Amino acid sequence: MAMMKTKALTRRQQEVLGYIAQGYTDKEIAAAMVLSVATIKRHVSNLFVSLSANTRAHAVAIAGRHVGRAE
Repeated sequence: MAMMKTKALTRRQQEVLGYIAQGYTDKEIAAAMVLSVATIKRHVSNLFVSLSANTRAHAVAIAGRHVGRAE
C-alpha cells in the first residue's frame, strides 16, 4: 500500500480530530469548543486536506496510523 503524504496538523485541528474520533457531530464540536458550526466545518475541511482524507472515519484512521511517527 502506497503511503500518502500528510501535513502536520495544527493544535486546533488535532483537537477537532479528537472530537471526531469520539463521534461528535460538527454542532456538538462547536458547542464543546465554543465556536460556530461554520468554523468547525472549516477546520474539518482543512483537516481532510492536511490528511488527504475523504471522510471523517478516513481522517481518524489516517491519524491513527501516524500517531507517534516522526516526520
